[in-house]
Amino acid sequence: MKEQKLTTENYKGTRDFYPEDMRLRNYLFSVMKDVVRSYGYEEYDGPMVESLDLYRAKTGEEIVGKQIYNFIDKGDREVAIRPEMTPTVARMVAKKLRELPRPIRWFSIPNLWRYEQPGHGRLREHWQLNVDMFGVQSSRAELEILSLACDILFAFGAPRNSFKVTISHRSLLDEFLLDGLKVSPNQAHEVSKILDKKNKITQDEYVALVSKTIPNDPTAVSKIDLFLNASVDSLKQIPGIKEETLSTITGLFEDIKTIGLGDIIHFDPSVVRGFDYYTGFIFEIFDTSPQNKRSLYGGGRYDNLIGLFSNEELTGIGFGLGDVTLQNFLTAHNLLPSFANDSTVYIPLLDDSSFAENHNFAKELRKEKINVEVSLVSQKMGKQLSYAEKKGYRWILLRGEDEIKSGSVTLKDMATRNQYTFSFSEALQKIKEELSK
Repeated sequence: MKEQKLTTENYKGTRDFYPEDMRLRNYLFSVMKDVVRSYGYEEYDGPMVESLDLYRAKTGEEIVGKQIYNFIDKGDREVAIRPEMTPTVARMVAKKLRELPRPIRWFSIPNLWRYEQPGHGRLREHWQLNVDMFGVQSSRAELEILSLACDILFAFGAPRNSFKVTISHRSLLDEFLLDGLKVSPNQAHEVSKILDKKNKITQDEYVALVSKTIPNDPTAVSKIDLFLNASVDSLKQIPGIKEETLSTITGLFEDIKTIGLGDIIHFDPSVVRGFDYYTGFIFEIFDTSPQNKRSLYGGGRYDNLIGLFSNEELTGIGFGLGDVTLQNFLTAHNLLPSFANDSTVYIPLLDDSSFAENHNFAKELRKEKINVEVSLVSQKMGKQLSYAEKKGYRWILLRGEDEIKSGSVTLKDMATRNQYTFSFSEALQKIKEELSK
């Protein structure tokens, strides 16, 4: 009986990263890291597997109940593959709370997993930039986080009109539902979940869910819609909203104008965010392209998360940007660079006796931080040039019979198709000059 071979397909909702894919991924990561570090944030990481209790405590019910990858380990403990990073960073900060100088500015790009139906901008496995600040109570933390979130897209060349930021405050919805509509805490929680998925369901489904949740008020839907369409100025007309909350929101938007982001950041009370740990300002960043009109990333303030692990309190604020939605955004706006000439120098082997000297040339190039691939097999020149072109090499450093006799090298520029005959030191200098441009 013929042996059945294993499938070459990857697990649904995941990606294989071939070298060309890794060039793109490394580019995305390097730009994000450069921007975040420029604000004084330090990189950290944590374990892929955590106790399931960590997510039961504050992560949204939909994720814990339906999307989390969890299992019983060999020690009979309930564990989960991390679906998000915020609970982990809160745990790590709480563990060394008294040792860490404040404010704490940390970031990471973890691998995250959620069991959900894969679709545009959504996979089961992805990487996500997480940026968090702890220990700043004032809204200056919001200003820095919002500015940083925008600067990341600017660093990729995004025009100002290519995205917009919508912002609200968690207290707004709570005050409106509890004090304005006068629903119970359980009803308020259910309505929050409905609003969080409002854009993913039909209007009829939305109305039916609200009516089922608040059956004793036939005007609930119209009252909620009035709230969802409120501006900063008209908020005072919404029942239940406290003066302190109004003042906080008004003050932030005045400050947003002073840092030059008033044209990008807009007030929108329909912003909910699904995680249960948010306590203050929450925001979403949206792509404005008709081809990719969706949320790119978001975040907000969470002031009670450290309290899960410690009696001490510490304010927190942050956001997460996934690599899938970022790549879709850059593709929609034609902002991805070409990675064709990422490799640098290729040295063909035309005669077996030349290998040792080719190897030594390559060592000298690598000392100058120049990437070099040396051919290990003696083949016809045409075949080796074709290989180098497919790999995207910028330079060919050739040593044929004539070059060996004269002690020179031929340097071929694959970008311009120009060819030069140099000494090795002159060829090295030429490559360095071109790479520094």
